[in-house]
Amino acid sequence: MRQRGFTLIELLVALGVFSVVAVMSYQGLAAMARNQEGIEVAAGRQRAIELTLLRLERDLSQALARPARGPYGEDLPAMVGGDQSIEWTSMDLVAINGTVGPQLQRINYSLVGRQWRRRVDSVIDRSPRDTAAVRVVLDDVERVSWRYIENGVERIDQWPPRLGRLPSERLPRAVEIRLVLSDLGDIVRLIELPETRP
Repeated sequence: MRQRGFTLIELLVALGVFSVVAVMSYQGLAAMARNQEGIEVAAGRQRAIELTLLRLERDLSQALARPARGPYGEDLPAMVGGDQSIEWTSMDLVAINGTVGPQLQRINYSLVGRQWRRRVDSVIDRSPRDTAAVRVVLDDVERVSWRYIENGVERIDQWPPRLGRLPSERLPRAVEIRLVLSDLGDIVRLIELPETRP
């Protein structure tokens, strides 16, 4: 009985089919890897936004009705803010010499270029020497706007308000922030501040 092997044509056809399947498999795996990378980048961005907003809410929840002095002796209200930036006095727990205790801080959030920055100064009544620690909390921010709510639902764009005279220790009832991000559009948060009046 005669044994029959593969002809050269059959081998070439099989090799061609295997090559096509291998290329298709590689392209599919490469596309999956790109998708996974994109998902991880998007998840990292979402995490960064959520952590930044949680940090902001925590900072505002610790706002104190305590005025401060600026670097040249000027009086600063407990909270001073406009449409683009905000600054207030806060109380936070910090570790000093191995002991955790409360410390007054002056916190500022502002947009510089496309970077949203958090500035913390542990010296409330400041001197002209800058002692603040500045950290970028979020990148690719197109615009930030703040609104302040005193009574009811009216939002004003400056604190203390232009009209009327409020004590310098007065805080608004709530603060609304709107972030405009280049990749995710608008994000709006309304954050209630601690009760400071009887």
